[in-house]
Amino acid sequence: MFQIKLSNRAKKDLKRLDKRFLDKVSVSIDVLVANPFLGEKMSGEYAGSYRVKIPPIRIIYSVDFEREIISIKTVGHRGDIYK
Repeated sequence: MFQIKLSNRAKKDLKRLDKRFLDKVSVSIDVLVANPFLGEKMSGEYAGSYRVKIPPIRIIYSVDFEREIISIKTVGHRGDIYK
């Protein structure tokens, strides 16, 4: 079973996130613990990372398979998260 590790930026992002999306994000993070392959692989600047889409929110994370840790890098609106 994987463990979740939130970056400082992800912690701030979750505090700022609109309350109506917070439940969906929490459920998606819980699902990631059981299935870290849920997200799509990313390329370019975020190569080696994955993303989960919860319209209009995105969760960007990376997986350390040896230590079984999912590191959530950032959470935010799709228009702002890639900037």
